[in-house]
Amino acid sequence: MKEKIKLSNILGYSSINFLGSGAQGLMSAWLLFFYSSVCGINSVKAASIFAIARLIDAVGNPVLGFISDGFGKTKLGRRFGRRKPFIALGIIGIAIVFPLLWISGKSFIYYFVVNMIYEVSYTLVFVPGTTLPAEMTQDAAEKAKLIGGKQYCGNIANTITGFLTGFIFGSFGKTSTKSFWYIGLSWGIITTIALLFFIFNVYERDPKTAVYEDDAGSLIEVFKKLGIDLVSCMRNKAFRLHSVMWFLGSVYKQLAQGVLTFFAVYVLSLTTVAVSNVNGVSSLVSCIALLAYILLAYKIGAPKTFKLGIVIIFVSLLGYVYLVFTGHNSLTLTLFVVFSIINIVGKAAVDYIPTYQMGFIADIDEAITLKRREGVYNGINGLFGKLATSIESMVLGIGLGAFGFISTSAKAKHMPHQPHSAIVGISIVTIVFPLVLLTITWIAASRFKLTKENHKLLIDEVDRIKAGGSLNEVSPEAKTAVEALTGWKYEKCFGNNNVAYSNKKNTSGSLSV
Repeated sequence: MKEKIKLSNILGYSSINFLGSGAQGLMSAWLLFFYSSVCGINSVKAASIFAIARLIDAVGNPVLGFISDGFGKTKLGRRFGRRKPFIALGIIGIAIVFPLLWISGKSFIYYFVVNMIYEVSYTLVFVPGTTLPAEMTQDAAEKAKLIGGKQYCGNIANTITGFLTGFIFGSFGKTSTKSFWYIGLSWGIITTIALLFFIFNVYERDPKTAVYEDDAGSLIEVFKKLGIDLVSCMRNKAFRLHSVMWFLGSVYKQLAQGVLTFFAVYVLSLTTVAVSNVNGVSSLVSCIALLAYILLAYKIGAPKTFKLGIVIIFVSLLGYVYLVFTGHNSLTLTLFVVFSIINIVGKAAVDYIPTYQMGFIADIDEAITLKRREGVYNGINGLFGKLATSIESMVLGIGLGAFGFISTSAKAKHMPHQPHSAIVGISIVTIVFPLVLLTITWIAASRFKLTKENHKLLIDEVDRIKAGGSLNEVSPEAKTAVEALTGWKYEKCFGNNNVAYSNKKNTSGSLSV
């Protein structure tokens, strides 16, 4: 736990985002478009493939977090760690299944099954994998390096996917089934290599040093503990506010990425090649924006930085409104590039800040419970992420269907002319929905008081209490920080509550004044 973070660790952990941003971004941008505009699947049915698979898998996120938290007590866990056995299994699944998502001419059942397997494999990698910043270090600066590196890697991955898809579409056809197959196969290989680099260059907390919660014992107690864990996380004020920002921000990100292709192709009359190149250029710009957000989040705090990103996104949405009302002309592509770049600059904050914040949540929970529950929190965080992508799929698919969107197949020589109602529907999903979602996240961010100074006061206070310090000897500054972040009265923190699970047959005493 005290090991110094090395460059290889930062690069290794960062590589997980070839899956988290690269693969997921590619799917959000093109897979629904592929199923509805190339494979000929009705947009509602195509969206339900993602929504149902992700909803079913969403339940497994907190379950996996719960299992991995206690896996260090098993023989396998003591030898290989609490997290890596699950990550390794997920990498195998990703390597096999990701290319299979992009094969045309299959049935609805086929697409549902391969998407289901992919979602489970993704969860096996991402839920335990994203606990690692909290496992590797408690230093805010080192966490910023790990999480910032991960976000940079995500931008690099998105840049590569943007230019890769543009090259493949340009070489093999804008709506060719061969194009989509080559996209899936090539990115599947790249992602697998990146994940292997990830697993061999990260480390986790020694299972022997982890503070485990009480053993559940019976099967009934296991489910009782799981239920308590799920509810107890929401009793952490920091996690509640983070969850609003993360969940609605994720809905926005996925929706914005998924609908952009439809908006560009059907509303603005641009080509898929142009959209791919715009995605590539935007991601390069996002790398620059990310550096600014990393510095700002550390200097002024994550919530304030998040709010800045929202303001920038609102500016881009005004630009999209202008494009809708002016119609296609010689400046459309240029203005679309400009407004998309502005949007991606703002979206970089919405993408980075919740991920950055998540590295501090387990520290704040430790002030409440005196337990280390990274897996439980990352499991529930993953649950909200999966719910967000499910909602995005259904909003986009049902929205398109309700407004009369016409699906087509690979046999069609040209994209179908969409009715005016479909154009209006795509525009509403592109502009109005984000305005509503991001306004709510602004309110949550305004109530979140996470700064490096508050976090340092909280960590030092936890260490003092664990070393045997008295609650009566707390400094006013530390007390204020603990209460602001946890949402609990200071005297009720440090295990003096019923937040964490406690087996009555094996109850340990909490700290008292």
